[in-house]
Amino acid sequence: MMQTRAAVLYEAGKPVVIEEITLDAPRQGEILVRMEAAGVCHSDLHVRDGSLPEPMPIVLGHEGTGVIAEVGPGVTGFEVGDRVVLTWVPSCGQCYFCQRGQTHLCTTAGAMGVQGTLRDGTSRMHLGDKNLHHFLAVSCFSEYVVVPQEGAAKIPADVPMEVAAVLGCAVLTGVGAVERTAGVRPGESVAVIGCGGVGLNVIQAASLSGAYPIIAVDINPEKLKMAQSFGASHTINSREQEALREVRRITQLGVDWAFEVLGNPRTIEQAWSLIRAGGTAVVVGLAPRTSTITLPAFEFIIEKSIRGCFYGSSRFHADVPALLKRIQAGRMRIEGMVSHTAPLDELETAFERMRRGDGARTIIRFPSA
Repeated sequence: MMQTRAAVLYEAGKPVVIEEITLDAPRQGEILVRMEAAGVCHSDLHVRDGSLPEPMPIVLGHEGTGVIAEVGPGVTGFEVGDRVVLTWVPSCGQCYFCQRGQTHLCTTAGAMGVQGTLRDGTSRMHLGDKNLHHFLAVSCFSEYVVVPQEGAAKIPADVPMEVAAVLGCAVLTGVGAVERTAGVRPGESVAVIGCGGVGLNVIQAASLSGAYPIIAVDINPEKLKMAQSFGASHTINSREQEALREVRRITQLGVDWAFEVLGNPRTIEQAWSLIRAGGTAVVVGLAPRTSTITLPAFEFIIEKSIRGCFYGSSRFHADVPALLKRIQAGRMRIEGMVSHTAPLDELETAFERMRRGDGARTIIRFPSA
């Protein structure tokens, strides 16, 4: 048992509070990680602002890197001092989906996310006599965290912590959406709606796949400029231009693939409008739980389709090592995705920056780093 500083959200719509909390020692199959870097993701903001309901009070954060400080009983493959990246889908390997190779849909990991606990159904975080909920079995807006060993993967010493931090969510989701969920092929056309951290990775993966044209759609000129640096061949500022008209001008028929990376019902419908006959809209963004969309049913007859994308259909323990090799070989850009760094005390400022659409990713750096 130890004390650590963490960002506690007591009520949706209210600011997080930096508190000194109590953290239990790791139990069977768990590890204690000293955090060094944590990415601020829209999913955290959705919980903060109330569009993604979670049990309260809760410690947010689900994308980060750190160093193992202690291993619990039964842990194999890890030791104190290992540098690790964390995942919010610590798959069990035994459920229906894991047995089918769909580890990203693991029911055990999903239950942890819903309950706000670790695998045994209890919390390791406390404030006085009150238990704090875990966010997606990670809660890395804390100087120390306890996570299942399945929720971590080793990273080499030559990859900076703030770079590796975005691997666990933004990179896996964006790259996986293109390579695993969609399977984009050379020469196919792509539109990407929303050019934040995940969207930039969709664009980069589409470029690496040989797609053309790659059309980035956003309302922020700064993000559109970043999109070009990650491989977009065309950009559309949808605040100033009509996206459908511009996409048709570029492609004539519409795109093969439209990736929606905002989680907004209107832009999901827009993604559908941008695809050609036989094309597919891929919904990567997290929409509010009660939101709905309306699509023209007649257009299914021309073989237009829409599909969901959860965590880029990724397989964390297979995909992270492969992505790290590509980064080390200079085949993928990561550094440009991090636009700001900040201490834990400035988490609310990072949330406000995200609401404004200012920059790509903010990384929270911890004092131990």
